[in-house]
Amino acid sequence: MDLNTSIDSHLEKIQIKFELEKIKGTDLLNITSFRQLNLFLLKNIYDKWASNFETNKIKYFNYDSNDLIKATDTMMNILSNNISIEINDFNDLFNISSKQIISLANNPKAFIKQDLLISEWYDEDMIKKKAKYYHYHKKLFQMLVDKIKSNNEVSVKASELVKYIDNIVVETNEDFIEEACSFFNLKKEKLLSPNSEIEDDYYTFFNLNKNEVDRLITEALNKKTFEDTISLIINSFHENHKNDISNKKIRDFFHSIKEKKYLSSK
Repeated sequence: MDLNTSIDSHLEKIQIKFELEKIKGTDLLNITSFRQLNLFLLKNIYDKWASNFETNKIKYFNYDSNDLIKATDTMMNILSNNISIEINDFNDLFNISSKQIISLANNPKAFIKQDLLISEWYDEDMIKKKAKYYHYHKKLFQMLVDKIKSNNEVSVKASELVKYIDNIVVETNEDFIEEACSFFNLKKEKLLSPNSEIEDDYYTFFNLNKNEVDRLITEALNKKTFEDTISLIINSFHENHKNDISNKKIRDFFHSIKEKKYLSSK
């Protein structure tokens, strides 16, 4: 069985169960037997909300005030208790979350780095909130929290967190791999296919250093349209890559950017 067939099989069962009703937040917690997948479904919903909130901020308000921060947290808690998803919208969410599982399995360090770049700044609480969506990789996030504490930092740029991760050895979690293989009915060699991996070498596409690339991707993801996002990225490519955008590695990179943009804008 291939991944898409497996996804369709799982979706068919879910569609039958929720044919006449919307999917609620409480349903998502146990909608499959694969906890990490359920967490990614919730994470992607939260990421959409957070991105839309950032995009629609109005310059006349102080969003850093304690009152507004508390009110925002309260609103998010209320929204999380009122999740209501049409089955057709859920299909898209399930497809993307499933493919993120494969990417995480193939290269957890690269995947988590890209995930962190969705936001520009992090404090200890934000890192802990992010960690809640990673069932098998909490140790990595705790190491990031410890690093911030040891540096006496109140908050840190996402690009700095990515640099911290570069110096951390992230070992393959065999329990995670085994559960993913079982859920998607894939052999390990199929799950860990190089074609599924998020490659860390996308940095080589750019005429920039790693920190500059990280900042660029954050800026690009905040553009209003996917066309503007890709245009900004391509403009920073090495000249030889600008003329080679049909290259498979570049297309795969664009696809990962499109998924993130889709999640933040839909």
